[in-house]
Amino acid sequence: MGEGRSVLLISHEPEAAPGMIGAMLRERGVDVRTHVVLADPANPSIDFPEPTQFDAVIAFGSFSNAYAEHSRPWVAAEIEYITRVMELGVPYLGVCFGGQLLSEALGGSVERAPAGHDEIGIVAISDASDLPIPSGPWFTWHEDRILLPEGVEVLASNDNAVQLFRRGNAVGTQFHPEADVELVSQWLRIGPDHVPARTSAAALIADLSDQAEALRRNCEQLIDWFFTDVAGAPV
Repeated sequence: MGEGRSVLLISHEPEAAPGMIGAMLRERGVDVRTHVVLADPANPSIDFPEPTQFDAVIAFGSFSNAYAEHSRPWVAAEIEYITRVMELGVPYLGVCFGGQLLSEALGGSVERAPAGHDEIGIVAISDASDLPIPSGPWFTWHEDRILLPEGVEVLASNDNAVQLFRRGNAVGTQFHPEADVELVSQWLRIGPDHVPARTSAAALIADLSDQAEALRRNCEQLIDWFFTDVAGAPV
């Protein structure tokens, strides 16, 4: 179904891998290329491939904060790249950190979430009935949140954050549709200090396991919506 299609997947840390999204695209015969920005944190890789080589660009999460001073040189370079992707009309999907960088490329910003408004675990992204994707369950893990400029379409939000937004054929999420037990287990190994006292690594993995079938089904629906309705070319 996706034969002849090519998609660039941007990971930040190697552990912030494409997860279920990458696996689903490969299962559909899509040619995927992964660019890892922080494979060597001392020398971030900001020599991104030419966007016009690809039918879409998807950028994933990070343990970095978009506004952190030490991260800004490579973050700014990636924002410039996302801006060029949009100018060229290449469909873009930004997941969590990738969505935060999209918000900056659109003229918005990223801020630390107020106390009690960080999210980690299984959530619903909205109680609206007209969402283009399911309201949940989705896995999320973020301590920051997106601030959008006027003119950007907010498709889903909850009490904690903007969760899904769109400008033309560019889409951002605050949640992690790609997350599964294997991927989150890696995050927990490298970032256990990011898990708040109200939950635990064991509880997060148990919830992911319990919801695995629904999470996979919802990720499939997001991929179908993005490529069919947003990018205009199903895979």
